[in-house]
Amino acid sequence: MAREKRTRIQLYFDIISAIIQEEDISPTRIQFKCNTSYDKLMKYLEEMQKREIIARNGSIGVTDKGKKFHTDYSKINDLISEISKTITEE
Repeated sequence: MAREKRTRIQLYFDIISAIIQEEDISPTRIQFKCNTSYDKLMKYLEEMQKREIIARNGSIGVTDKGKKFHTDYSKINDLISEISKTITEE
């Protein structure tokens, strides 16, 4: 069964989730947790750093902007799940 392709935003969320779950996480560990190629991950990490979602000063950390994105995206996912559940019950 083919896996559905994730959007860039979904991948950003997955990367931030991996960083939040583990302190002092390496790019390789993020790669395995997010199930993506190393090249693609490095591209996304660079983009996220430019957008000030993550900070990379020796280690990788989530900025306040990244934490807000993570919280807001989680709320949106919860709302979508709740609405989907309600629709399937009807």
